[in-house]
Amino acid sequence: MVKILEEEQIDTVNEAVDAQLTEAEQREFTERFTLPVDPGDLSDGGMVGGVKLTPRSGWGGVPMAKGRPAARRAWAWNGTETLLPLAWNTDGNMHDGARRYLLKRHCACCHYGGFRGRRCPDCVRNSCVQCKSSTKPGIIIAQFYLNKEDVPFPQKFYGDVACFLPLCRRRGAIGFKTDEDMRIHAASRHGMEYQAHLQTTAASTKSEMDTMKEQIAQLTAALIARAADPAPIRSAAAERMAKARAAKKNTASQEHQG
Repeated sequence: MVKILEEEQIDTVNEAVDAQLTEAEQREFTERFTLPVDPGDLSDGGMVGGVKLTPRSGWGGVPMAKGRPAARRAWAWNGTETLLPLAWNTDGNMHDGARRYLLKRHCACCHYGGFRGRRCPDCVRNSCVQCKSSTKPGIIIAQFYLNKEDVPFPQKFYGDVACFLPLCRRRGAIGFKTDEDMRIHAASRHGMEYQAHLQTTAASTKSEMDTMKEQIAQLTAALIARAADPAPIRSAAAERMAKARAAKKNTASQEHQG
């Protein structure tokens, strides 16, 4: 068994000083190298924390005016636009064209994706009867496509549901398909504005509910009062009957005279 350091052999004072120095050094390091803002794309160089970056040809090569691209545009099987990273050689003069991503496949039966080969591992594992364990033709398709027109199952990503915020560009032809999609977008992109919108809507709804409750209470009180005192109802009915008898008598008199 390993021999363990005893407590009486520990210099707690020196360890406390070392810990404080370490925290101070860590704080200084963090303040020095923490970026105030996102530097953005640095493929063509730029400034990061007071340091100027310059693209170079290869490892330790000569500086270049522009850096090499890091990704290429592609579209997933459902039409979603994405970027596929490029892998460059050490000399920086050749890339793989994102081949390792273009070789990935997608299963149109269970929608399991990201695998390689001619059979879906999920359908094979589950012995899927719809695609006969991933042996049915046309089930395995590519995960990514370089041309948008080649996408086999393009989906509609936009609808006529506009964002609640008038300043947001997600309205008109590029709105949302459902209210739920709009709420998810609002909560993630317009958090503070959406919270204020919800509070205003809740206050307005509460005011309307209070008005409706007051009207219902007044109507209920009127019905209870009428049920407790049916005299007005009886008097109104008697008046209608008297009018009917008078009209009948008047009609009979006119017929007799005629």
